[in-house]
Amino acid sequence: MNKLFILKCMKINLLKLFLWAFALLLLVGCSMRPLSASAFMEAYQSVNDSSKTVVGVSITGMRGVTSNSEEPKMDSIGNHVYGVKDEGVIDISVPVYHFIDHFAIGGGFQYFTPFVSLGVAFDHFGVMGWGTVAAGGISVMEQISPTEELHLGLFQFASRTSSYAGCKAVDGNCGEAFGVAIYYFEFGGGSYFMYKTGFKWHLGAEFRYSYDIDYKANRFAFTLNLLGL
Repeated sequence: MNKLFILKCMKINLLKLFLWAFALLLLVGCSMRPLSASAFMEAYQSVNDSSKTVVGVSITGMRGVTSNSEEPKMDSIGNHVYGVKDEGVIDISVPVYHFIDHFAIGGGFQYFTPFVSLGVAFDHFGVMGWGTVAAGGISVMEQISPTEELHLGLFQFASRTSSYAGCKAVDGNCGEAFGVAIYYFEFGGGSYFMYKTGFKWHLGAEFRYSYDIDYKANRFAFTLNLLGL
């Protein structure tokens, strides 16, 4: 009896420790850019009676292009000037989605930044939201299935994005070794395809365009997805 009680207490304490650690990571997370819309929709297509949880890996390359990157953007101290002219990043995201009928709850990491996600999905329509403490967004997806294995879709999204950009100081000394965190609002859309292989794996690609209203930048992103039960 005492052993069972001790084991239960240990499980509860471990769960509390995990929740506290996850909450702290949410507070200290760094960059957070939009999640893959196609990965979410394909996760819904992947679930079955024996497994309601889907794990994915998304690799995204993003490039920002702007004509006014020389405009000064000061931080709160006024020491640094930021630009997105040369911004180019590669993200690795690992989302986990658990479905209860059409409702999904999920989370994961984009590099070392944890995120949470909620959404609903159907065969031809879905809505997904994601976020950390300082960044997040929402996507709306429309999808068709030319064959049982192939899914094609469009999506629209809006996001408050957290990113890292290079910096330079007015006095010529940046003082930031790894760039400076910047935040901006962007909205846009894209298209995708996902294909179900014969090995319970789902492969796909996604193209995304968005307009950054804070830095007046056009942003282009390409994502490769892999999902499995």
